Amino acid sequence: FWKTVSICTDHLPKEKPGYLMGVGYQVELVVCSALGCDMYDCVFPTRTARFGSALVRTGQLQLKNKMFSEDLSPIDDQCSCLTCKTYSRAYLHFLLCVDTTA
Repeated sequence: FWKTVSICTDHLPKEKPGYLMGVGYQVELVVCSALGCDMYDCVFPTRTARFGSALVRTGQLQLKNKMFSEDLSPIDDQCSCLTCKTYSRAYLHFLLCVDTTA
């Protein structure tokens, strides 16, 4: 898979964005970014979030776990994005655990 990506990115113009479809895991995102891909059609972030995980610099946080129910710290204290600056781990834990079915 990565050899094919490498061959393709070697032949694409470097000044244009590289788009890759079908990436499914975080290691693939990292390796393909290093190979020159810039944009992805990737199920990994959506699938990961759907099951209650947050991606942080140190790996994944399983925010559905009870240990986060009272954790008022940011998702990633080194991240400056709006979500990390605004919402705590406890708040996301609550959202993930509340029954939203009618």
